Amino acid sequence: MMFLGEIMMESKEKLYKSALGENIRKIRKRIKLTQDAFSEKIGIEPSSLSNIENGKSFPSTLTIIQIHQKFNINVEEIFDIEYLKNINSIEEDLHTTIKNLNSDKKRILWKIVKSLDL
Repeated sequence: MMFLGEIMMESKEKLYKSALGENIRKIRKRIKLTQDAFSEKIGIEPSSLSNIENGKSFPSTLTIIQIHQKFNINVEEIFDIEYLKNINSIEEDLHTTIKNLNSDKKRILWKIVKSLDL
C-alpha cells in the first residue's frame, strides 16, 4: 500500500519528467529539427528522445551537456520548470489541509485517493 508521501514523490517525479521533456521538445522545434535529426546530433536513439519528450524518462547528464554544447542552449532553459513552484505550494496546502482533518474525513479522502488508481 502506498502512503501519501510516496504518491506525492511519484507524482512530483512525473511532473519533472514531463516538464523537462516539454522543454527539450520546445528547444528542438525552435531550432526546426525532427526527432531523428536532433537525436543524431546529440548522440542518442530517436526512441530515447521520444521517451524524454513524452515524459517517460529523464534525460541523462550527457544528453543535457550535448544539447547545451551542440545548440548553444543555456542549461537553465532546459531546467526551467517555473510552473512547478505552484505545484509545490499546492502540495504544502494539501499537506496542511490533510493534517487538520479529523479521522473520519481523512478516511474519506484516503478512499477517494485510492479510487484514482495512482
